[in-house]
Amino acid sequence: MNRWLALSFACCLGALASSIAAVARADPPASAPVGASGAFDGEGYSKLEKSVIEQQLEQRGLSWESAPEGKLIEGIEVITLDVFDERDPMPDFVNVLHATTSQPVIRRELLFGEGEPYRTAFVHETARNLRGLKQLSVVLIVPVRGRRPDRVRVLVITKDVWSLRLNWALELSNSHVTSLVLNPSEENLFGSHAVVGAMFILDPATYSLGFSLGHRRLLGSHQQISVAGNVIKNRDTGQNEGSFGEFRYGQPLYSLDTKWSWGTSILWRTDIARRFAGAQVDIDTSSGIPVEYNRDRLYGGYELVRSFGRRFKYDFSVGVEADRQVYSTLDLSRYSQRRVQAFIDAELPLSDQRVGPFVQLHAHRTDYRTLLEVETLGLQEDYRRGHDLLLRMYGGIGALGSTRDLVGSQASLSYTQPILDGFIRPVVVSTIEWASLNRNDALIQVAGRFVSPRLGFGRLILDGEFFDRYRNYLNRHYALGGDTRLRGYVKPFTGSKLVAMNAELRTTSIDILSAQVGAAAFYDAGNAWDPGDRFVLKQSVGLGLRVLFPEFDRIVMRADWGFPVTPGFASLPGAFFLSFGQAFAMPGVPVPSVMTEKL
Repeated sequence: MNRWLALSFACCLGALASSIAAVARADPPASAPVGASGAFDGEGYSKLEKSVIEQQLEQRGLSWESAPEGKLIEGIEVITLDVFDERDPMPDFVNVLHATTSQPVIRRELLFGEGEPYRTAFVHETARNLRGLKQLSVVLIVPVRGRRPDRVRVLVITKDVWSLRLNWALELSNSHVTSLVLNPSEENLFGSHAVVGAMFILDPATYSLGFSLGHRRLLGSHQQISVAGNVIKNRDTGQNEGSFGEFRYGQPLYSLDTKWSWGTSILWRTDIARRFAGAQVDIDTSSGIPVEYNRDRLYGGYELVRSFGRRFKYDFSVGVEADRQVYSTLDLSRYSQRRVQAFIDAELPLSDQRVGPFVQLHAHRTDYRTLLEVETLGLQEDYRRGHDLLLRMYGGIGALGSTRDLVGSQASLSYTQPILDGFIRPVVVSTIEWASLNRNDALIQVAGRFVSPRLGFGRLILDGEFFDRYRNYLNRHYALGGDTRLRGYVKPFTGSKLVAMNAELRTTSIDILSAQVGAAAFYDAGNAWDPGDRFVLKQSVGLGLRVLFPEFDRIVMRADWGFPVTPGFASLPGAFFLSFGQAFAMPGVPVPSVMTEKL
């Protein structure tokens, strides 16, 4: 196993060297859209964003500055738009029920100021940071002519999403609700971006009730804090089944010039884990026992990050983690010992506890491309180009409470290559845990995404992934099916290996009463299986609808109708799914952090 570890690091170090060499030969980052002097050409903006800019320029009698680089910024005007305006069917008086983000909250995010030279890189980074805030939908930073030829003014235009929100997320499979999340909250308390809310989560077996509090700029600083807690109850009996929650506190790398970051987190989850096939608990095929078991997990960690460079970033992290995972069966006394053992072998993850330090290097390029109609509709999206590499070493120390003395490594590499206004991105991830008494665990992941240039009517998205737990001491499994990568199959396929391939044609959005609406046609293929199983590629086709309400979110609402086309499975009536977000996430290098750890 130590040969695999050495080989993994050697390959990634070689890839990093070649990536940096390739980056050094690459073209410089694209600048802002340029048109004729004083004329805004709208290149790179959606119809919605273009109309907002043209309206603001006309109202203020201003002219677009096509060559702002290096000119002195003589003034910055922050424009916070109402959630609902003349583009929307809602009456304007509804805006009084919404707390619009205050101008000082927007200004404190700016990485440029009055009296400073205009730097396109700082303007683009500010726009990316603002677009990353869930309280904002439209974010536009527009250079306009100043009073002298060597001066420039800057308009910072933002539009909030509705702050007093139900925050709901629904997953519907045919006529059954498989998941419902209700998070009634005020997302922008007094216009400060502080969040306070309640939480209700429903699945076919349980519901949970709780609260959430958070602020990303605590007392005006760059420190952020979030607290949440929930109790879980069984829908049939009303009995408590557990709880889950979190506490996070830290300071992120909030700009490319930020040198230090730190964070600490405590997370817990105690519940009954279940795998569903539609609205019913799935049945393990080897034992005939429902797939449900006790789960108890507690995680805590602290990390310190030192960041170097600007265009080529090297983020060096050190820290310590404690991760306890305990799994046990429910009362299975009514089943034979043979069936119980078969269930344990096939479905029950192995309990494990790890306490130890970690060290991590994240090396990546900070050039971005701003694209349209990839994951959302009608709004600009930012994608990092070039190399992205992660090397991580971590340990488990038995003397500190770990169940295994281990040395673990994670080596990940991706490269994003632009293709006109599309791109291609391959990703490789290798995770190896070399432990005492041959209790080793190892995983290889290969993924990729091709985003075609815009074809006039839309884009073609080709995506795929392959997971192989070739050492599976912890008895972890994957599930494929439902409303994501293999649409049309309600019952998931499971195993320690997984392959999935997806082709999706996504149309350009059209504006219907300010809602951005698009369609999709898709082909899905894949399977999950265990070593020794016969591999059969499962396939499905279908149609979908995508809708974005910029007044409420940047995430699309998705409705898909999938039809199996594999022999032995009924194609009709297929399966209908309603959910949020695209069916498969953008692949990328996973960057472990105690501030983003999830249970």
